[in-house]
Amino acid sequence: LEYLTTLANPVRHEANNLLAAISGTVDILLRTAATDRDRARASRLREATDRLEALLKAYLSLAAPPAAEDGIDGAQMLQLMRPLLVLTIGPGRVVEIEAEPGLPRLSASPTMLQASLLRLAREAAAGAPAGAILRVTLTRAEDGIVLSVASDPEGAGPAALLLHPAGG
Repeated sequence: LEYLTTLANPVRHEANNLLAAISGTVDILLRTAATDRDRARASRLREATDRLEALLKAYLSLAAPPAAEDGIDGAQMLQLMRPLLVLTIGPGRVVEIEAEPGLPRLSASPTMLQASLLRLAREAAAGAPAGAILRVTLTRAEDGIVLSVASDPEGAGPAALLLHPAGG
């Protein structure tokens, strides 16, 4: 993990350079497309580039997750992990993420939160049919913040984890 963390920044930098080149080319293709078919192809390429960028950022965040001395922004972490959640639960399923407004930052380590979220997603999606929606929520509770993952229609979930606010 330490070696992976060391490589994360150079890989992120190179990937951003490559994605910028691809994105610029897609912009040119979208502006200069002569036919509807060419515009449709360029639009699909734009969507694929955007998905690749989100997936790469999520994957690299596993090696160098965003953290601060005052704790983790749980909602930000969930959004960043969305592409990995989609891969974890398999094709044909949708991930919905909801975080209650105004939640305090979390004291959990980024690595622990990422691993727990992926585990909960696998558990909740177990046995759920193709096309199921995976709902990931962060809500305030009396003893802290609850991270819950459930599948609709029901899979093996809902699964939940109690998290503690930073400084608390």
